[in-house]
Amino acid sequence: MGAVLSSVILLFLLWLALTMSQDPQELILGGVLCVLIAVATHGVFTGNMFRLLRPRRFAALLEYMGYLLYQMARANIDVASRVLRLRPVVNPGIVKADARLSSSRARAILANSITLTPGTLSVDLRDSSLYVHWISLPEGDVSAETQHMVDGFARRLEKIFE
Repeated sequence: MGAVLSSVILLFLLWLALTMSQDPQELILGGVLCVLIAVATHGVFTGNMFRLLRPRRFAALLEYMGYLLYQMARANIDVASRVLRLRPVVNPGIVKADARLSSSRARAILANSITLTPGTLSVDLRDSSLYVHWISLPEGDVSAETQHMVDGFARRLEKIFE
């Protein structure tokens, strides 16, 4: 029940943000649609988000968001510097890493977070194996560097979902 209710709330907030309307008819229509979608999907998209109301999980969520934004900014600067060079330095490749998370939702967020980070792309996620494409493979031990990046996200996600 918590998963359905949290889905209704999240969907309705999204509805409000997209419509930016306070018309009662639109609010009623949005509410009804949100309830129907949440019940039809059994809240599978959001899970029970009320767990985030616990102070430790909420703090972990804020830490994760800050870490994600920092990694995105850092990667943007790296990709921009590569693009602006007269001879761009690229050494593309795909590396396998271990996504040590028990929650399938956490593994999916991990893969999407890596994709949001410019210069990397999650190519495949099978069980606990994650395949990451780099625009330019890191220097040194490529597998260790990839695992280090994945673990940085995974440690923070584990605090939220485990």
